[in-house]
Amino acid sequence: MAAIYYERFDVADEGVPRLVGAHVYHRASFPAMRQHGIFMCGVATPTGACEIERVEAPFHVLLVPLAGEAELFQGDDIWPVRPGQFGVLPIGGQRGFRRVGAAPMPHAWVMLRDHDRWNPLQRDTPWVGATTESAALYEAVSLFQREAARANQGESDTLAMPALDLLSRLLQRMLRTDAAVDPRLAALQSWRAAVLHAPAQDWSIERCCARLGLRPAHLHRVCQQHFGQSPGQMVFELRMRAAREMLLAGQKVAVVGPAVGYLEVASFSRRFRQHYGIAPSELLSAMAG
Repeated sequence: MAAIYYERFDVADEGVPRLVGAHVYHRASFPAMRQHGIFMCGVATPTGACEIERVEAPFHVLLVPLAGEAELFQGDDIWPVRPGQFGVLPIGGQRGFRRVGAAPMPHAWVMLRDHDRWNPLQRDTPWVGATTESAALYEAVSLFQREAARANQGESDTLAMPALDLLSRLLQRMLRTDAAVDPRLAALQSWRAAVLHAPAQDWSIERCCARLGLRPAHLHRVCQQHFGQSPGQMVFELRMRAAREMLLAGQKVAVVGPAVGYLEVASFSRRFRQHYGIAPSELLSAMAG
């Protein structure tokens, strides 16, 4: 059973880290971030406890330390992240990161939306990469946050948009999302993005195989290899994810069910409850409360 979205924070009270988000309730906020596939970003320098875990987060988390050491974790498995590296917590699952050791950990962090440009980041476990861009990314996030804060104060001569463009380009360069990828993986990522974009379409195994030019057994094998799921499980999870986002945006259950491929609202509600442990109507009531 998946969770709607759960966060656990064990963070020492060391002041509020500087951040900027895509929604008006973030401080600072800059809605243009959405067009770049960025949900939120910030910088911090924890010296005490710092452990954050999320369940079924609808965004990738990128962690880039300048000093000190962190580790990503998923269950009992850990992935150390040191200066000169970056760590990625892909969308979904139950995963997190923590500061380890005694040294302060200045770092930049970025939450990346479920967006086509970030498809190469999706894997079935956290992962770590090497980079020479750590300082540049930290400075770019810091600059963007300061300029967005000035824009929120009504100043007209801010550099928030150029700073956002710079941040976006640095992210692509660090993560190499514009580099060539395995054509088979690229085709799978394109298919996955198409399901999320149009969840109501016919995504039967036969139609998916025809789209990808694969036989059912081959499609099952490559999906398990790259995403840790069967094709049917992937389609179902993406439909539930799209439904959750629509419900959280305030759309009615009677509209959401057909929009994600369910002709009967009762069938949609049953599957949603099985997946998330809460009925769609209960989610709407909780939001209204």
